[in-house]
Amino acid sequence: MRAIGYYNGEAGDLQDMRIPMQDRAMFFGDGVYDFVFGYNGILFALEDHIDRFYRSMELMRIRPYCDRETLHEEIRRCMDLAGLQEGEGFQLYLQSSRGNCPRNHIFPKEGVPSTLLMTVKPFKDPNFRDPLKLVTVEDTRFFHCNIKTLNLIPNVMAAQKAEEAGCQEAVFHRGDNVTECAHSALVILKDGVLTAPPLNELILPSISRAHVMDICREEGIPTDVRTFTLAELMDADEIIVLSTSKLIARADTVDGMPAGMKDGNTFGRIRQKYFDRVRQETGYSLG
Repeated sequence: MRAIGYYNGEAGDLQDMRIPMQDRAMFFGDGVYDFVFGYNGILFALEDHIDRFYRSMELMRIRPYCDRETLHEEIRRCMDLAGLQEGEGFQLYLQSSRGNCPRNHIFPKEGVPSTLLMTVKPFKDPNFRDPLKLVTVEDTRFFHCNIKTLNLIPNVMAAQKAEEAGCQEAVFHRGDNVTECAHSALVILKDGVLTAPPLNELILPSISRAHVMDICREEGIPTDVRTFTLAELMDADEIIVLSTSKLIARADTVDGMPAGMKDGNTFGRIRQKYFDRVRQETGYSLG
């Protein structure tokens, strides 16, 4: 497949695409994004991601570049240009900024359209077999984490700390309270109950998390939505990391200390049901 880039109606080979220097994403990170993976030419849970993409724009007061029907058409156009083959994994990245205009902190004047950027690229299959190693990081982000914005410097720094520590993800916490990971949702299992932090301005509404909560309800696995602490994280039977790129993974180490890995049966049930959803929608068999 070809890696395809798209910017405000123009599409072509990703390495040949150019972004105007006055795009507000460049100066202020004044925009939002979303990310979707797919197989066999089918994007998994696409409508959920588009819902979140438009909700993020609404919360940021960004007027969408186009309506949903047109967005679907442009996504399909990029997928067709990519020349997707049966059995191929791919990823779609969506981004919208407030516009391309002279630099000014104030919103651009009426009539300046927002921008739409997309990429379609190969998707590398996640490693579902090896548990993750985590490192904890104080959460210094602002109070708009429920919006999937481009303002990701704390996430970048946390991800780099994880990399340098030989870990695959960083766990954010505010004081003793766990929020989420640098680019994933986080839930725990303890005594057969799956616990997830409440969705508020400190946490992104994860689509993978929504799938897992739904699966737990279907499977009769009790759930509890409440704040939990670092001590509870370390004492959990399972530490579960959820994201579009990882889907669902368990962790066995936090800050170099053994953790989780005590309820493989319940974790395995949830993971298999999630994999079943992916297979039913895209035809791709996982794990």
